Amino acid sequence: MMIKHLPLLAFALIGSLTASAQNTKRIPLPASQNPSNADLPIAAAVWAGDTLHVSGWLDPDMKTHTDTRSQTVGLIKDIQKLLESQKLTLGDVVMMHVYLGGDPAKAGKMDFEGMMAGYSQFFGTKDQPNKPARTTVQVILPAGARGALVEVDLIAVHPK
Repeated sequence: MMIKHLPLLAFALIGSLTASAQNTKRIPLPASQNPSNADLPIAAAVWAGDTLHVSGWLDPDMKTHTDTRSQTVGLIKDIQKLLESQKLTLGDVVMMHVYLGGDPAKAGKMDFEGMMAGYSQFFGTKDQPNKPARTTVQVILPAGARGALVEVDLIAVHPK
């Protein structure tokens, strides 16, 4: 009896995979995240249904923002532009991953307090009460050699 329904099951699985592939949309990297305009195999973000997955994001002004707090503010403001272009807000963010690099001004230690000082300007405020789930870890940032102290990726869901 099970073998009789196997073709139907296979058709259903293939149909669902095709449908999910059709529901994805890739957003190209903006100049703020690819200043050299290199041909990178990375999307700024990918829509999967009503969910936007945003790639790792850096402060586009990290040369002038040399501390973790100001880089956090700078990158969140830049992410806001991406979200707005997709008809989303910071209120739609459901998950955020924060990657903190060692700060040379703090003997190579991560500046969690500085990140929180920048982050708390945007989340859990009177004007924007959303408090997304979040993970924060210390890492060696590939862009650390260029001055990056913080990188963020996130997931936002379009409200229904």
